[in-house]
Amino acid sequence: MFLKTRHTVGLTLLFCYLVAWLDRMAINMTLPFMAQEFGLGPEKLGWVLSAFFLGYSMSQVPGGMMADRVGPRRVILVALVWWSLFTAATGVVGGLASLLAVRFLFGLGEGVFPAAVWKVIGQFFSKKDRGTANALVLSSVALGPAISLLLLSQMLPVFGWRASFYLLGGAGVLCVLAAWWQISDSPETHPRMAREELEQFERDTRSEAANSEQTLDRGSFGDLLRSPAIWVLFFVALVYNLTMYGWLNWLPKYLMEVKGLSLGKTGLLGSLPFILGGVGCMLAGYVSDRWFRGRRKWLVLGCQAVGGVCLYLFTRIEDPVQYMVAQCLAGFLLFMAAGAIWALPMILLPTRLMGSGAGFINTGGQIGGFLTNILIGYVIKWNDNDAAAGFQVMLGALVVAAVLVGVGIRERPAVPTSTPNTLSPSTGGGA
Repeated sequence: MFLKTRHTVGLTLLFCYLVAWLDRMAINMTLPFMAQEFGLGPEKLGWVLSAFFLGYSMSQVPGGMMADRVGPRRVILVALVWWSLFTAATGVVGGLASLLAVRFLFGLGEGVFPAAVWKVIGQFFSKKDRGTANALVLSSVALGPAISLLLLSQMLPVFGWRASFYLLGGAGVLCVLAAWWQISDSPETHPRMAREELEQFERDTRSEAANSEQTLDRGSFGDLLRSPAIWVLFFVALVYNLTMYGWLNWLPKYLMEVKGLSLGKTGLLGSLPFILGGVGCMLAGYVSDRWFRGRRKWLVLGCQAVGGVCLYLFTRIEDPVQYMVAQCLAGFLLFMAAGAIWALPMILLPTRLMGSGAGFINTGGQIGGFLTNILIGYVIKWNDNDAAAGFQVMLGALVVAAVLVGVGIRERPAVPTSTPNTLSPSTGGGA
């Protein structure tokens, strides 16, 4: 049975996001080599990592507004070309200043991509399927780093860190071609969308299941910013990413310096929790859509609680088998929580404001990514360059994020009406 057009669109978004994460996370494996060549300490490495997030966070909302105004297809294509060029440019840097500039510009261009992706999901999937579709694409957050660790551990000894970035930049050409062929601004404008599939999509959009959860009825982006729910999600994304980006960015250094693993073993063992995380993230969308409508936050809290305990045990256990089991469980559960968190704005936001609204919430997440690398870099320096100290920051942020979810998010299923696409009025209150 052939895939439906909307499924191929979703898989194309996943492929592009995987390459985006591969390009973005490659620097984590190359940091030790850059540090040696350029004489960089942990606090300067933190600034290198955060330079990306500074540019990335600045362009989230503009990217969403452009996607809402001119359509997501052009925004996605521009982003793909931009970040591929600056991925390759990373291989020609000559020191700290040029490295900071390239990472900032790389982030600035890639930052318009996520909101455009969410706009596509909002256009091609009804509310009853958006959590699942979004979680599939969001699984790249875990699978991308896993692939990056595996691939770079093999590429670096053969090609060196500079040539590795050239090769990764070239992979972006495949993304541009795939996006050009498969992605359009809406189902109605997709050249390969069958009439039967379009009619089914319209029926799903009008169905009671698609309208069984509350959506904020807001006419403009300014109106949306006056909703407390949006700000709660903004800060949940910010604080939770202190944990998730801290873990993603500093794990290779931790495994090599604290656990004493070789480059090859770091690539293999460091990828396992993120492979499991990808599975957990995918599963979160289905579980959230199937069994947690109107009470999605409880799935988030349960995964955060047990996953946080597993991540703590990873830092305390000495036996390699046991600490990797703990970390794999942490990866599965914490990324499942992330998938469930991002189901909330996909339900809450009206489709016409999906790009700008999701971009604003993700700005909070990227501010968290910016802060965590600087903070962890200095914490490691203040603790005599002990990479294990960074996990104190990650675990503390996880506790705060769980409190914000538990206290700040209040879900209220909307009462279905006989009028298709009628949005229940809301002045805030939570997603």
